[in-house]
Amino acid sequence: MSIAERPAEALREVRPPRRVAVVPVFNEEATVVAVLDELERLVDEIIVVDDGSVDRSRELILEWSLNRKNIYPILFDRNQGLSAAYYAAFRDVGARLKFGQLQPDDLIITVDADGQHDPADLDRLVARVTDDGYDAAVARRDLSGYSPLKRTGNNLLSLWSSLWAGTRLFDVESGFRVFKAGPLVDALRFYKGYRYSETVEVAVVLPRLGYRLSNDVLVPVPVQRSRTSIRDGVIDSLAMVGAWWRVFAGRWKPADMPAWSVYVVPLLAIIAILFAAGDILRTSLFLGADSMISYTHTWYLSDQIFHHGTFPMHVASLDSGEAIMFPYAIAPYVLGALIFPAFGSWSVSLLMVLAVGGTVWAAGLARPVMRDPWLILFFVLNPFLIDATFAFQYATVWCAFFFFLFVWSFERRRLIAAAALLWLCVSSQPVIGAVAIAGYGAYSLIRARSSLRDLALVGVPAGIALIPIFWMTSQTQSLGEAGVGTWLHDTGSSILSRSTFLAAPFLLTAAAPWLRRNYRLALVPALAAMLAGIVLLGGFIRYRHAPAGYFGVVHTSSDVYAEYFASPQFQPGAHYRVLEPSEREDGMYRFVRHGAVLSNEFFTESTFHRWWSQEQYGCYTSFKGVDFVVVEQAWEDRLHTNEEPLLQELVAGGDARVSYADPGGRFTVYDIRPFVSRQQKPESLSQCPL
Repeated sequence: MSIAERPAEALREVRPPRRVAVVPVFNEEATVVAVLDELERLVDEIIVVDDGSVDRSRELILEWSLNRKNIYPILFDRNQGLSAAYYAAFRDVGARLKFGQLQPDDLIITVDADGQHDPADLDRLVARVTDDGYDAAVARRDLSGYSPLKRTGNNLLSLWSSLWAGTRLFDVESGFRVFKAGPLVDALRFYKGYRYSETVEVAVVLPRLGYRLSNDVLVPVPVQRSRTSIRDGVIDSLAMVGAWWRVFAGRWKPADMPAWSVYVVPLLAIIAILFAAGDILRTSLFLGADSMISYTHTWYLSDQIFHHGTFPMHVASLDSGEAIMFPYAIAPYVLGALIFPAFGSWSVSLLMVLAVGGTVWAAGLARPVMRDPWLILFFVLNPFLIDATFAFQYATVWCAFFFFLFVWSFERRRLIAAAALLWLCVSSQPVIGAVAIAGYGAYSLIRARSSLRDLALVGVPAGIALIPIFWMTSQTQSLGEAGVGTWLHDTGSSILSRSTFLAAPFLLTAAAPWLRRNYRLALVPALAAMLAGIVLLGGFIRYRHAPAGYFGVVHTSSDVYAEYFASPQFQPGAHYRVLEPSEREDGMYRFVRHGAVLSNEFFTESTFHRWWSQEQYGCYTSFKGVDFVVVEQAWEDRLHTNEEPLLQELVAGGDARVSYADPGGRFTVYDIRPFVSRQQKPESLSQCPL
């Protein structure tokens, strides 16, 4: 078959890519003709843009263009800036690409009109694209002849751009560049530029769209000249962030959302994550329903390691010494204990923030669709994820983080890493982790029965290694004390609520095509569910069994017991029952730090916030060995049980006494040792008529 007989597609495959030079001009009468003369012999076409020159540049361009067929002048009536000049030329390229006058592999070459680029270096840049598989090549200028200030500014700007581009850039401001037409026009959707920022914006956008960009071909600079200033450097720095955001948020913009929403709606997810991080880190003790168990276990473990040289299996300061050190969160507790000497209580807050942010990041690894900020917003809006964060469900959030990393590793057949992450997931929260792993195993088998072998290779050794974890969990006192019915109720509700954000990446992956067409329709009920969840789960509606609430979101911990600890009435080593609302149990933490022993763990089931008969109270307090009961006024206001009236009856009858009354009326300490000493201590709590 002759060339003439081949179809148009075949002809496009065999012809070499056309070279189209783009030359922006502003007041370059001394050099513009020489630059165009040099380029004419090296390229197939030239698009020259006069950016409102007020010297003879336009006259020279028009004169030079006469009788030349492949020269395309674009003339601005007023100066609009370098970025506008490039944008106009690239839009022209896009139009010609659309109508088939150019092909996606044709080369678009940008050259400054001031003579600082030597056209002799063009072939090396072109070869980087045509021979080495790059989609674009930006020359790296030899700036050794420039001032130290110029070199330093260029280096800092290039390092900054590398961060936002996700690839190493060495000279982001260089205007000597070669692009494939297709990628360049694709990138045009996400930038326009301001003043000189086009060069830095396109260098960020192309890599973020997945195109390969080279910035390592070193070229000399025969003419040392620069019109950029420190102000332009600041503008460029901000422009890079904007370019990154437009790619990050704009490439997946749902079809039914307006253009302005790119700058608002996806940003809500980032604002929510940053707010959570800042809110938790603003205080060394974040007040949440489940926070103080993590602060206490981490401090105690650190204290035992660094001051006593032991690695305890029990916490002597909790539940009369019966509390298990690791019912949950073994890896985060150990890590927190190791950094505790450096950060103090902030070590726990810091690790919680890392777990929350890490969970969102790891969800994007497990399911790539979760890298879409529009879908991340749905993930973050989940009221149960919000509850896990602000109720400080430390173990659950770390479990979720490890679970998503496990999924990512397993699906890439990194089986050793997957086995380790499976162990970390389940050891962080044995019940939730086991359910999540079992659910994912069933999901994997439904997708491909061939995954059974890999599941066995990962699950069997990890399961064997988890036996001690399940044994320690089974020894937790509150499991035996609460009763099977209470344990099943609490565990079932936890599984139902917390599994919603563990399953969310998989559900959002399945729903993504529909959501991208009907985003507004889905966003309204999602926001409504979030608000309803915060109201219900956040404890804003008060009733006897209301959730604890998010007290720490707007309150900080304060040591209301400082004067008591300094008084002779406080007795280190004595057993204290401290009654305070479960969303602010920092008092218990401070008692432990000052050497007291708590008669209970931090689990709600262990604290027995209930109505008592005198017989029940005597049996319970004697079994726990309670010496003092501390009643906070906030606890009385919150729960309205009869425990303090019962204590006052004991005081009136001579069976107890007020050991300390806070001058501010915030708490009262009752010495109940006379009452407890007259009780028959049961062998187990099950013997008490509770």
